[in-house]
Amino acid sequence: VAQCLFPGGFVCAGEAAAVEELHRRARAAEGCKQVTLLKAAGSGGFHTPLMAPARARLLEALRDSLPEMRPPRCDVYLGVDARRIRAGTPPGDFVTLLADQLTACVQWEDVVRGMLRDGVGQFYECGPMQQLKGAMKRIDEAA
Repeated sequence: VAQCLFPGGFVCAGEAAAVEELHRRARAAEGCKQVTLLKAAGSGGFHTPLMAPARARLLEALRDSLPEMRPPRCDVYLGVDARRIRAGTPPGDFVTLLADQLTACVQWEDVVRGMLRDGVGQFYECGPMQQLKGAMKRIDEAA
């Protein structure tokens, strides 16, 4: 599982043959509500261990950039573990988590629940698809 989006909604990623087999089995399984195989240009094993070589390079680049980085000016929620990084946190405290996102499942549902728990009440979606709005309603009807 590469992304946990909302209750019952997730995205899988990995090697092409494995994803195609998962797709075949899921379509045949009783109870699967919606199963779609996406093969977008530039798609790959994002948020899986297949990205480990890229993660190592990203972590090196992030560490090299630390002298130029500034602490966040507002709270930031990380998809890797739904952790809230408070405004003013030194970047060195979270650069490893930024790199970890390449190989770890995106915890979107947990991020949204954390934001709601912390009092975030306004969410803005840029773009024509309204995917955020749909996911938010599945996580919390009042959001």
